[in-house]
Amino acid sequence: MAEAVDLKAIGTRPVRPDGIEKVTGRAAFGADLNLPNMLHGKVLRSPHAHARIKRVDISRAAAADGVMAAVSGADFPGNASDLGKNVMARDKVLYHGHAVAAVAAKTQLQAEAALELIDVEYEALEPVMSLDQAMADGATLVNENQHTNGDASKPASNVAATQRFERGDLEAGFAEADVIVESEHRVPMAHQGYIEPHACTATVNEDGKSTVWCCTQGHFDVRSLTAQVLGESVGNIKVIPSEIGGGFGGKTTIYLEPLAVKMSQMSGRPVKMTMSREDVFRATGPTSGTWCRAKI
Repeated sequence: MAEAVDLKAIGTRPVRPDGIEKVTGRAAFGADLNLPNMLHGKVLRSPHAHARIKRVDISRAAAADGVMAAVSGADFPGNASDLGKNVMARDKVLYHGHAVAAVAAKTQLQAEAALELIDVEYEALEPVMSLDQAMADGATLVNENQHTNGDASKPASNVAATQRFERGDLEAGFAEADVIVESEHRVPMAHQGYIEPHACTATVNEDGKSTVWCCTQGHFDVRSLTAQVLGESVGNIKVIPSEIGGGFGGKTTIYLEPLAVKMSQMSGRPVKMTMSREDVFRATGPTSGTWCRAKI
């Protein structure tokens, strides 16, 4: 008979490292940070699922009462990755809710009022609403510069990449099988539905270096992607993660952070940005839909 093992965790009720702060209300989440002279940032989002941006005029918003900074895609370098392009659209909006401009003002009400003063002229395009539609012959291209597997010698495509994995002799295996089962499965895209919306606060020091506080599952990714979008060195940006009110993989990338840093640089004051629940569902990335054919 095996000897008894003195287990230190299994069968016990260990205290969660973050448990006491959360149940007592002392835990500081992304939207809980407030700094002196802090501004409040808001984002104008596209009402179209797919459209060209013909013109963005932020001049009236920039001159509005209480507004200390206003930005559009023209204020950012054009070399951002696909993840970075979620932060601010430039020539084209790729989904309903894509950011097209942002402002930072002394109060939230002033920031919201300033958004109404931003003039955007769109050329609406046919939206791509499903996997079938995206992969069909002659499909409307969402990203005209995207080539499957990065092969620019081939026509642009909505298919970003293909992968093939092989092991053994499949044809021989099926020929010898007593039973073959084939099926097709479809799963729609689904948002993670975390309780806490995205939130961040950014400030720029006198030496030009930025500090960002945000609710994230990957603060090193936030740092590198924010630096890329802004065209800066990662050494200029420090990211401090707050407590997180749920993420499930949905808080590993950036949406607000580069905007907050940019507007803090322009205004010389800290900028806080918090998404509404509507913003979260319109403008953050759900898990992709799936279409799967299986044969076993």
